[in-house]
Amino acid sequence: MNIVLLLVLVVWSIRIFANVLSYVHLWFVKEYRFDRMLIHLGTPQGRQIFFPSFRLPRISPKTIVIFTGSGVIFVFLFLFLPIHVLLRFLVIDVVTFPITGILVGLLQAPTFLYHRFLIVRAIRLLRDHKPMAVIGITGSFGKTSTKEYLATILSGTYRVLKTEASKNSPIGIAETVLKHLTPDVQVFIVEMGAYKRGEIRAMADMVRPQIGIITAVNAQHQDLFATLENTMRAKYELIQGLQGKKIAIINADNPFTRHMGEWARRDGLPVWWYTARDGTELEGVLLEAREIEADEKGVTARIVYGKRAYRLSANVLGEHQVGNISAAIAGAVAVGMDIRDAVKGASRVKPYPKTMEPAKGVHEATFINDTFNNNPDAALAAIDFLAKTKGRKILVFQPMVELGAHAVESHKDVGRKASQICDDILLTNENYYESIVAGATEVGKEKKVRVLSARESASYIDKTVKKGDTVLFKGKEAERVFRLCFSQ
Repeated sequence: MNIVLLLVLVVWSIRIFANVLSYVHLWFVKEYRFDRMLIHLGTPQGRQIFFPSFRLPRISPKTIVIFTGSGVIFVFLFLFLPIHVLLRFLVIDVVTFPITGILVGLLQAPTFLYHRFLIVRAIRLLRDHKPMAVIGITGSFGKTSTKEYLATILSGTYRVLKTEASKNSPIGIAETVLKHLTPDVQVFIVEMGAYKRGEIRAMADMVRPQIGIITAVNAQHQDLFATLENTMRAKYELIQGLQGKKIAIINADNPFTRHMGEWARRDGLPVWWYTARDGTELEGVLLEAREIEADEKGVTARIVYGKRAYRLSANVLGEHQVGNISAAIAGAVAVGMDIRDAVKGASRVKPYPKTMEPAKGVHEATFINDTFNNNPDAALAAIDFLAKTKGRKILVFQPMVELGAHAVESHKDVGRKASQICDDILLTNENYYESIVAGATEVGKEKKVRVLSARESASYIDKTVKKGDTVLFKGKEAERVFRLCFSQ
């Protein structure tokens, strides 16, 4: 074997090794779901599947099995394929992604059985536990922040258990229960997410909530739900699964959740509406946030409950967070907390990591880490916050996924608003680039939009920003740019 061929094989081996790691990471991000992976493969980014951006996967038993299994199969192919060594490497390169998919499929059955075993154990612990308040929280967005704010408020009075991070599936709930449920827990706060109808019903049957909070509904995951009606029906499964006092706490500011609130009234449930908009015309609103002010230090508002008003001040960024805080206050009152104590407790809330989380950036610029998630309403709200800042404004944005028929218009909305407020719009990939540019073009600012690699974006930010400027990092892929900015 000559030296040139040897070098080619070494480089090719490194490429295959890196691709396997990247594919395992991608499967993890897509939660090992073939429906989500198929949607990804239909995007411009997904169509480059044979040339993925390098990513290291999180280490877990499943990622180790997929990586190791892929390696074993590659060795077998290399040793026994009766073709030239270069052709063997070509075959291995081409089948790398399909092989990871096959291994994911083979792991489905044992994973299901193991998860079912843990879920049954968790249900047994829940049934044996002394009576406690259980609060379910769902919605297209705002779930995690509302859960964290509610836990902060209640923790001053009660022993609280909450689902960890964004673990909002049956197995995520089971893991929380098995690891952390103790006899002294008085309140259990459960975040519930879903990609199809029936999933929230299963979680409600599992934990038996007495209080349900629906934060909002939008086009997120429409490629999976197909219609907003299906999304609404899926989220409403939480309300249908309520037991005991059966209190439905619902956002009055979202047209879809308002409709769901009417379903709850029709079903004979008490509906506690909350609003963060002045002048709502909906009758029966229990809790209103009025005179909202938001700046670079936090938010303030007047919380009206019944005939009394209470002053709220919280160190979280973005006017939209007042709605999440209002939902949390209503949830605390539903548990039994006095409204004064609930509002006072809300003053202790802090930004959940990677959700409008401020940080001191390079050259004393302000960085806003909002990389936890991305959806149309959250994106527009985060961009609105930039309008309240001074200096140069840069948006690092990951185009949104799984919006179905709403994708083009949602990205136009982002392009339109961002180009009016921001000096630069740096996209992390090419998905919906044309739609974002189309929105920017409507206001004559299309030149602001660029697609850059993570390193290119970090380099541009390092060369451009100065004290007083603000950079907003929106979406999971933007987190890599955020981290690279500190390693230039």
